[in-house]
This record gives sequence, structure tokens and C-alpha cells, in this order.
Amino acid sequence: MPTIPQGRYTRQRIRDLALNRAGNRALDADAADFLSQHLFELYTLADWPFLYVSAPLTITGATVDLPDDFVSIQDDHGMQILAIDGQPTANTFVAELSPEELAARSGPGMQSGAPPSFYAISRSAMQASFSPDPSGHSLDALVRYRRLPPEPLPADEPDDVPVFPYHNYLVQAVFVFALEHERDPRAQQEAANREMLLASIRRGQAPLRSQRSDIPLDPLVFRTPYRGW
Repeated sequence: MPTIPQGRYTRQRIRDLALNRAGNRALDADAADFLSQHLFELYTLADWPFLYVSAPLTITGATVDLPDDFVSIQDDHGMQILAIDGQPTANTFVAELSPEELAARSGPGMQSGAPPSFYAISRSAMQASFSPDPSGHSLDALVRYRRLPPEPLPADEPDDVPVFPYHNYLVQAVFVFALEHERDPRAQQEAANREMLLASIRRGQAPLRSQRSDIPLDPLVFRTPYRGW
């Protein structure tokens, strides 16, 4: 069994601590489902620094497969070309466009070449498409992105250690779930304690000067801004 980092619990240990405190061990299966869904919501509904990672890409054509855990590009410098045909490049970044804008720029008269100037992401295909088409060249690239930690297999679930590092909060969340299931009068107060704990965690994840210098616009409302190219 792998060593568990200090201060962390396995999923089973999180449920054990919460359900023992609530006094209802019969909820273990339901608590496992709740914990899995709650972790998904934590990962996708908040911007956590520990979810930002980078991965190498080898680009040899107009499209390239993105990492399986890809959610979104980190920022405007999230796609960087490191080398073209084995020759290192410096400060070579590719600008992201919407798929429609990329299609408009990749008409019949568009020549191929490297490095590409633009790319667009298809989340349904989990691919990035480039323009101009770099086919005929081999590009070493680095993609910086926000990831979604994968769910463990059912057999591995009890011993899985969640990526979300604040496991006492997860214990509190499962505890509140158990109280609400039992309609326990303590549920409302414990839910308030859970929200206070999460707010404290959110503040600790964003100390002074650690925030992004720009405030990203909601992609569901605003489109990619025109950059003057």
C-alpha cells in the first residue's frame, strides 16, 4: 500500500471518521457516492492552484490530442512551442481562438508552416487544432492547463487519496451529509461550520500576490477577445 502523505486520509478513512462521528455506519455506500460527486464539484466549480499542471506535446499535424485530464488552458501563454524540428525556440507562444475563428482563418488559401500562430480546442474530441497547419514539421510543445483528477476504479476507491488536500473539510462535508440524511437537528449548524471552513480554505489558497494579474471573463458570456491579428 502506498505511503499516505502527512495530513491526508484515504476516501475510506474520510468516510469512517465522518460516519463514526454521526453514529451511522450504514450510510457508507451512499457517503462514497456523495464524496465522489462533492470532489467533482470542488474541482470544477473553483479555481484551485493545485489543479494547474503542464504536459509535453509533440505536434506533427493540424491536430494533436490533449491530455485525458484536460479541462481548460491556464492562460494566454498556456500553449508554448519549445522546439521546431529539433531546433529550440524562445518565447514562442500560440494564441487561442474559438473554433469558428480558427476555421475562418484556415481557408483554402492558408499556407502550412511552423510555428503555428493560432490554435482552437475541441473539448468533445479533446484535441487542439492549429493554423497554419504545421504538417511536415515536428514541434515539441508544452501545454499548461487546469486538470480534472480522474476517478479511481471501484476496487481502488477505498484506498484512493483525494487530490483535494484539505481532508478535514471532506470529513466535515460527509458528516453534514450524514446528519442531513438523518434529519438531525445539528445539520444546519454543522453545514454553517462546513461553509466557514471552505471559505477559510479559499482565502488560504489565494495569498497576497499569488492571484492572476488579470480577471478572466466568463467564457459562457464573453467570447475570445480580438487581439489585433
